[in-house]
Amino acid sequence: MTLLEQLGDIAKRGVDLLEEVHAASSLPLPADQARTLRRTAAAFLSPTSHSRYQARALAAARRNHHCLETLALIARRSRSISDPTKRWQFREQLCATAGTTAHVSSAATRLLREFNPPPEREDGGRRIMHGEKTTLSFTGPAAQMADIWAAAKSDPLAWLNGSRATAPATVTTNVIIELPEYLKILAGNGEDIRLAMTNGATITGAELVRRTLAGAGLFTLIHPERGPVNLYRTRQASAKQRRMLEAEGARCAWPACRRPASECQAHHLIEYSRGGHTHPENMTLLCPYHNSINGLPGRGRMARIRGRIAWLPPASQDRHTHIGHSNEPDNRRSGRSSRCSTTTKEAHGPPVFTGRARTGPTAAVP
Repeated sequence: MTLLEQLGDIAKRGVDLLEEVHAASSLPLPADQARTLRRTAAAFLSPTSHSRYQARALAAARRNHHCLETLALIARRSRSISDPTKRWQFREQLCATAGTTAHVSSAATRLLREFNPPPEREDGGRRIMHGEKTTLSFTGPAAQMADIWAAAKSDPLAWLNGSRATAPATVTTNVIIELPEYLKILAGNGEDIRLAMTNGATITGAELVRRTLAGAGLFTLIHPERGPVNLYRTRQASAKQRRMLEAEGARCAWPACRRPASECQAHHLIEYSRGGHTHPENMTLLCPYHNSINGLPGRGRMARIRGRIAWLPPASQDRHTHIGHSNEPDNRRSGRSSRCSTTTKEAHGPPVFTGRARTGPTAAVP
């Protein structure tokens, strides 16, 4: 038998070699090789409370004629698994995987994702100092970060020092949507579909529809056979809607607040999460602070009463939640008395009107 034939025979007997290494008091090998063999032998042959897993793993490695290199890879990759039972399950499955060391390595990478799933990254940022240079890194939702990167990548420093404006990343038509996913989107289940964008981010099927038809307000998907299948709503106010809100009030609508409209957010009087529409009749402008406290206990809330924006005092906010509907008829015009208005004035104090009246100037604010 030639040396190459002997080498080929030895390569197929990785488990037998590990048994000899484990039993030997010294190894006639270079120190680094001896150390690797000792660690691999200890991983597979040391006494363990998981002896059944150990026996099955060694038997599978013998059947597949795994070499020392493959067994060393399995032992090395298994060290990142802290749970002893999962660690032996990992070794057993890889020992039962036939093929080359490269093939077993690919299987190990897939298995590690199952046994050691990567922790979910939290939103935030960090700074790394490099002497005279500094690296900033940020983590956030993929679609939003893609928008930021699209705006900043040409000159990040200029973007950071400037307005830092972003625009939704363009969704190109070269997006592959398989037929089952397309049918799910048509059925109104777009939130469950993840699609790859050409900028590296992922997006849901519903978000794809919203971005494609941004600014259209409300829109419906029509199935060629079943007819309308889902109504998608857009949450953010369009530029035209903001201009309409600014015409109603040039400042934050909260009483006594003087923050200009340009620094305000479009607030839904009936919450978007509760079905409120992104329409000027259901919105007003609030600064970030008053938008955050609106509706909290003891703070009051904004509403629209007979077409005008008003602040409802805390004692009356629960009683007046229903007034915010924009389609409420004007009781004065129809000749009927306004129960809501009467209740407000007599029992709970009058609302503070801060929006522009239908005729005349904006009411004074305390």
